[in-house]
Amino acid sequence: MKTSVSFSGLLIAAGVLGCWVTLAGFAGNFWWVFELTTHFRVQYALALGTFVILLLLMRQWYWATLFGIFALLNAAVIAPAFWSDNPTARAARDGLPVLRALLANVNIDNRDHERIRQAIMEFDPDVVVLLEATPWLLDRLRDLNEHYPHRMAEPRDDPFGIALLSRHPFSSARVIHFGDAGPPAIVAVIAASGHPFTVIGVHPWPPVSAAFAQGRNEQLHQLATLIRQTPPPLLVLGDLNTSPWSPYFTRLLADSGLHNSLQGRGIQPSWPADWPLLWTPIDHALFSEGIQTLQRKAGSAIGSDHYPVMVEFQVIGP
Repeated sequence: MKTSVSFSGLLIAAGVLGCWVTLAGFAGNFWWVFELTTHFRVQYALALGTFVILLLLMRQWYWATLFGIFALLNAAVIAPAFWSDNPTARAARDGLPVLRALLANVNIDNRDHERIRQAIMEFDPDVVVLLEATPWLLDRLRDLNEHYPHRMAEPRDDPFGIALLSRHPFSSARVIHFGDAGPPAIVAVIAASGHPFTVIGVHPWPPVSAAFAQGRNEQLHQLATLIRQTPPPLLVLGDLNTSPWSPYFTRLLADSGLHNSLQGRGIQPSWPADWPLLWTPIDHALFSEGIQTLQRKAGSAIGSDHYPVMVEFQVIGP
């Protein structure tokens, strides 16, 4: 006996799945798997919106209405990315230097060091944070020492090596670890043309299992504590392994008092570079009072599964 499945039936089944993962995202605090569904709100909104149009053409009024509600629900979640709060909307102030920072998760398996070098030289940042930095990579970027004579690094042969390169001298710099076996982070006070500010480079664990998800959440909590203990102005650059729509990201902003440089500038996905249908922003530039961001964008491919993030900013006060 043959069973046939209609096109409308497939649309309805896919739409119901979209509704379920939409709801699951609101329960991200309760189970790490549900939290994973929070990162793809854009995809849910676009897919459900497409289903609505097709089902309207098929006169499937009930399903079109239901999926339309869920499409709007996802759109409401992501909408704040398209409007600004005051700290990200101000024009450059005269008399203050415009600084640039670049964040790049280079991927531990990436051997295309020339593309990484090219991205750095083209954007010409004052500060560079490299994640998944290996001894092999830093050795091949030694020619950047002339441009970035100040550096702090803990290169590793696992995905948690880190390096901070600076054009300006450090007032202080240190490597810290979140917990006994947690990943390293770098905290550096940079003296830039008489306008010092602190940079924190960080890369929490990816939530690929219950244990790793719990570890990431604890590391984000420890990061918030560190931020509260650090005088502004402060810039945090990191692959936080979470999107802006995760409850843990929202909690980080609330607990730390930082602002998201992405707000008002759209989605700007940074990962996974080779899978456009799954693109989501998990690489972040966060900033405190005393810093205003002028521009924020995702860069071009560097051979990694992440796109670099570039931000222009000014230090406007303590």
